[in-house]
Amino acid sequence: MRRDARWLIALLVAGGWWLVAGRSVEGAELKMAYVNLPKVFENYDKTKASEAVLEKQGKEKEGEFESRMNELKKMRQNLELLSADAREAKGREIEQKSDELQRFRTNTARDLRLERDKIAKEILKEIQDGVEVYASAGGYSFVFDSGGLLYGQPAYDITDDVIKKLNSKTAAPAPAR
Repeated sequence: MRRDARWLIALLVAGGWWLVAGRSVEGAELKMAYVNLPKVFENYDKTKASEAVLEKQGKEKEGEFESRMNELKKMRQNLELLSADAREAKGREIEQKSDELQRFRTNTARDLRLERDKIAKEILKEIQDGVEVYASAGGYSFVFDSGGLLYGQPAYDITDDVIKKLNSKTAAPAPAR
């Protein structure tokens, strides 16, 4: 699509939006707000709790890794005390353990990342549902994510209110703006 055509389409969409935003729909007031989604995610108590659990799991796995690493170091130190035949057999065993240790580290990092992604997706769904309940109770026609806004008046930012509602596990009506 040509650049001029894109600008024309953008201008028509913006003009149409201005016309819609400036009028009420069947007599109802058009009420809009925006939310800073990363701030909601970061300050949601469930996010903090899940991060603490994942961090604990990560530390446990790191402890297990360190324990296995120390075992491997001891095996390498004792290698010099063995005869040539025994040293060769033990060397293969050490190599296997080293490979297992590398796989353990890689798999652990992958598993923790997948778990973090799964939890984040669930939390984002809860946040979206919470925003929908909040917006519906407050009579909002639109709630935008501030990440896509070029400008928004602070009076229309309902981020802190949404965080409070999510953390209190209630979805009471939003205050009138």
